[in-house]
Amino acid sequence: MFLAECTENLKAFKPDQKDENGDILPLGSCKFRIGGHQSNLGQIRDLWARPATFVRRIPAIGEQCILITAPTNDYSTSNVKGIGMLYLAPINSTDDLNVHAFSKIWKRKGLAQGSNPGERPNDRAEIGRSFKTPKKVLNVQIFEGDDLFEGRFGQSIRFGTTVKGETGHYAEKPTWDGPSNNDPITIIRVKKPAGGGQNTTANQLLSASNKYTIEDIDKDDSSIYLTVNQKLKNFKAGFDKNLDAKKLAQFEGKSQIAINSNRVVLNATKDMLLLIGKDKAILTGKKVILQSEKYKFDIDELGDFLKKWLGEFAKLCQGSAMFSTPAGPTGPSTNTAQVSLLQSVDFNKFKQP
Repeated sequence: MFLAECTENLKAFKPDQKDENGDILPLGSCKFRIGGHQSNLGQIRDLWARPATFVRRIPAIGEQCILITAPTNDYSTSNVKGIGMLYLAPINSTDDLNVHAFSKIWKRKGLAQGSNPGERPNDRAEIGRSFKTPKKVLNVQIFEGDDLFEGRFGQSIRFGTTVKGETGHYAEKPTWDGPSNNDPITIIRVKKPAGGGQNTTANQLLSASNKYTIEDIDKDDSSIYLTVNQKLKNFKAGFDKNLDAKKLAQFEGKSQIAINSNRVVLNATKDMLLLIGKDKAILTGKKVILQSEKYKFDIDELGDFLKKWLGEFAKLCQGSAMFSTPAGPTGPSTNTAQVSLLQSVDFNKFKQP
């Protein structure tokens, strides 16, 4: 087991790639440089290694990975059988979630495209090809007992808990709360990081990233919260005319799944979509449209139509509008009072308070 620097990852992203000897490379294989500062490894040399596990992160150019040897079973023309080189995810060399490149561990004559005299062929100025510009990605605040998984670009998954008791040593406080410690909560969230730019120096990135952030369902771009009894203190409805929607942040004591984003799509391509509420099922929004193959109803337009139809019906019953008959116009209906109640009381139940 030893550290090595990734010097090339181009062949990691396609199948049927080959090394210099014409042997097929396993998926995800990258080239690494070993030796130099580790004298026990001998002369500086390059070698290929594959991902050690199926939880993969392809290293960027210049990132340090732990390499191990392990049993392998490859169908190739290599003379070495049954043993292979594998790499683990990049180590935290720079305390930056986005880029861990540790520059100039092996002294080189500049880093540039191509192969200038005195420069090894694999030396590159860029950390990648489609992945080039560093971003300012902050570490998510971790609490005692948590398992926290963080991506390079502002994604995170927390297997956490309600945080109670002594909390003064935490830089950021949780945006959820519950009745007791050790109650589990799972949070999946995505938040677009602020741009660092190509001219951002390593020291500037380190200074910007050397602090914690915290999940906030109101500020993150997309979130999924799976709770057992926690209250989500910053949970706000996008459309809060409904009284239940106004109480989202105060809901506690029971489990809930909260999904929050600018847009949410639930799509059943083959069978039914079931939205079931044992107590109530609420569908609310500035505009609500119900559509089938035969009809399409805008709830506001449907309400206006029913109100207008009820008004015309009331005129007939009250006698202000009449049917013409051979014996003369009709008079008021015997159910005028009931129709008036429908128009003035019952229909008003549908109006917003």
